[in-house]
Amino acid sequence: MKWIITAALFDIAYPPTLRIAASFEGTEEEARFRFRELLNSYDGEARKVTSREVFKFSDNQYLVRVKGRTKEFAYMMQLGEQVVDTRDPELPDSVG
Repeated sequence: MKWIITAALFDIAYPPTLRIAASFEGTEEEARFRFRELLNSYDGEARKVTSREVFKFSDNQYLVRVKGRTKEFAYMMQLGEQVVDTRDPELPDSVG
């Protein structure tokens, strides 16, 4: 299975910015393990991290708030499984 982890930066001064934090293949168990690792280590734009807060919305969506020395950043982190690929005969070519 193919997986993706995204991080959307929320900053009042800028529009939300979506980044691909990781893209990989593996089992669901491996994907959840990598997601937890990234939730606990993602610093994004923060420099000299002084604290981190993590809020769970669902098993696949968390808000990570990272406080750096001078500024705080908030990231909506999401884990997604690939479910459609028109080039892969094993996957459907549309969401059903």
